[in-house]
Amino acid sequence: MGPRGCQHKEVVGLLLAAVVVVLVSEHTLAIRWLGLHSSGNIHWNSSSACRSARNSLQLSRRQTRLCRTSPEVFAVVVRAAFTTVSVCQDVLQDRRWNCSSVLLAPNFTPDLTSGTREQAFVYALASAAVTHAVARACSSGLLPQCSCASPPREPPNGNFKWGGCGDNLRWASQFAAMFVDSSERHTSSLRYRERMRPKSATTRTSETDTEVHGVSERTTMTSINLHNNQVGRRLVESSVQSQCKCHGVSGSCSIRTCWRALPSRLQEIATRLVRRYPHSVAVRVGGAVGWKLLPARPSPGPLYSPDDLLYLNDSPDYCHRDYRTGSVGTHGRRCNSSVEGYSSCNNMCCGRGYETRWEERLERCHCKYYWCCYVKCKTCRTQVQVDYCN
Repeated sequence: MGPRGCQHKEVVGLLLAAVVVVLVSEHTLAIRWLGLHSSGNIHWNSSSACRSARNSLQLSRRQTRLCRTSPEVFAVVVRAAFTTVSVCQDVLQDRRWNCSSVLLAPNFTPDLTSGTREQAFVYALASAAVTHAVARACSSGLLPQCSCASPPREPPNGNFKWGGCGDNLRWASQFAAMFVDSSERHTSSLRYRERMRPKSATTRTSETDTEVHGVSERTTMTSINLHNNQVGRRLVESSVQSQCKCHGVSGSCSIRTCWRALPSRLQEIATRLVRRYPHSVAVRVGGAVGWKLLPARPSPGPLYSPDDLLYLNDSPDYCHRDYRTGSVGTHGRRCNSSVEGYSSCNNMCCGRGYETRWEERLERCHCKYYWCCYVKCKTCRTQVQVDYCN
């Protein structure tokens, strides 16, 4: 079975899980907007389209208002949803958990609803995607609400001058915080009320919303989600670099004009986020005075930094299919028997072994350039060795 067939089986399994398990808890409504990735060519200047999106994705009032009043910005958000889904699978394709469950948005399996490090990763990536997309849309002149970034405050060093059109990260970060965090903000206000509520007046919590230190798991999860959203935005902010253009006679570059710009592709930012993913910090509610998140495991170093991904509950190993945890397993997944690391057959197959098959592929070959100006190639059939997990 080829990779497309395996991915199809994964999605089918996840869809079955969506029927079997209670998928969306209150603290995962905030990323239901990722379901916009499958909205197609909808005209968002239509109130009916916005109303439909609100009903199907449970958008917040602020998100729905944005759809109605600023269709240009909302169209950028739609592209950010598509990019999040695509890039997440791309950067994690060689891991046991390969982000295939994000295809089910706006419905999610427990791997993205139970406070796992995978949920932390998706929250941060989604927040980063909105920030990145909006910042570049501002500098591209696509949005009437914003334009190029203001020149940096630090003076140039004499070898260049500030100019050009920098990506408007300040406006984009503020917008992303407003849009991505809006579904969580109303829940965060519950934290104070839960702390101050008399014990005798404590309302009965559901089986999935337990209380620790008088604070519900839902409220704890909200604080973690807001933190991870901020991690994504901070990562985009730290990715800004100077880009310059030379001016002068015959390309002498006697004068350089520079501006601050983001990487053109979200993949570069997502790759940096992937490096933090294995080092996510497990947290719990604690503190003798007041309410705060503490590391769940003793650590000699600092508690955690603003750039650390936080999660509440440990993840399964994703080796075997278990719809109760949102794991589709790795049976039938491609692996690489000639390498070490995440994509190796030893790791991907969880010790179950693997099967090697020879597959035929069609590739362009014997290409020749013709003046002027095209390239003509032949099609060659080649046999390649592919490994699949048992």
